Amino acid sequence: MSANTVIVTAANARYFPLLRQAVQSVNDTGLRDRFALAVLDLGLTDDQRDELAPLIDLRAEARWDMEFPGRDDFPAYFKAMTARPHLPKYFPGHAVYIWLDADAWVQDPAVLDIFVEAAMKGQLAVVPELDRSYSSFYKRPRPYWRTQNFRAFNWSYGFRIADRLARNPILNSGVFALKADAPHWDLWHKTLLAALCRRRLLGSRSGLWAHVSEQTALNYVVFHDKAPATFLPAYCNWFCGKAVPMWDASAAKLVEPHAPHRPLGIVHLAGDGVQDRVFDMTTVAGGALSSRLTYDAVRNLAQDRGGGVTPR
Repeated sequence: MSANTVIVTAANARYFPLLRQAVQSVNDTGLRDRFALAVLDLGLTDDQRDELAPLIDLRAEARWDMEFPGRDDFPAYFKAMTARPHLPKYFPGHAVYIWLDADAWVQDPAVLDIFVEAAMKGQLAVVPELDRSYSSFYKRPRPYWRTQNFRAFNWSYGFRIADRLARNPILNSGVFALKADAPHWDLWHKTLLAALCRRRLLGSRSGLWAHVSEQTALNYVVFHDKAPATFLPAYCNWFCGKAVPMWDASAAKLVEPHAPHRPLGIVHLAGDGVQDRVFDMTTVAGGALSSRLTYDAVRNLAQDRGGGVTPR
C-alpha cells in the first residue's frame, strides 16, 4: 500500500532545528523503511544540508510556482505556500504525497497508514481543527465576522464566499495526504492563484491572511468545489496549542487528555511560542510534570520514562 509514498516537509535555515526533529521522528519510527522522505529547501545552509543528507532521500530547492503581481514583495519562505499544490512536480514518480509541516513530528507511525489509505481512494486525507479537548470550543464565541476562518476567506475571496464557507471547520493544511493524480492539485493551484491576484488588485498582499492563503484555498477546494475529502480524527494531527496532551508514562507517549487517552499520532506545534513553551501536563496515572513538546524533549522524557513526574 505504501511502497510508493513520499513524505515531504520544508524549512529555511531559521526553522532547521524543528525540521531536523521532524525528519528524525520519521527515521526513528521506521517510516523510511516504507516511505521516501523529501525536503523542500527554502534556504538551508550547506552545513544543514550535509546534516540532513543521511536522514532523507530527496531534496529540492523551492521555487516560485506561480506568477502573480507583487510576488517579489513576499519573503522567500512563502515559496513553501505556493509550492504545496505542486508537490508531484517537485518529487515525481510517487503514487501518494504526505505533507508534514516542519513544526510537526511523528509519534505513532500507524496514523500515516490512515492518511495513505484515504488518499489511495482519491480523497484528500486531512484533519479539521476540531476536538472535544480544544479549549476554543469552551469559550464565549467571537462574533462570526471576527473568527479566523471568516477573516481568512474574506481576505482571499471576499465577503460573499466568506459568508458561505467560513462556517465550516478549518481543515489544516499542515498535514495531509493526496494521490499524485488527484484533481485537487490543479484546483488548489487555480484557487490559490486567484486569491493572490485578487489581493494585488485590492492593494493588500501581506500579513497573516496571506500566510494562510494556501490553507484557505485548500478549504475552498473542499467546501466550494466539492473535491472529495476524508476528515480524520484530531489525534492524527494534534494541536498542542489548542489542548495540552496528557503523558502516559507506562507507554512513554503523549496521549489525548480525555478518555480513552489514545496515543497522539502526529504532534503539531503550530502557533506563536508553542515550540518553545514549557507545558504543564497531567499524567494518566494522576501525576504532573512539565516539559516542552518538541520531538527531542519528548524523546528525552520517554527515555526517562517520565522521571520528573510528581504525584498530585
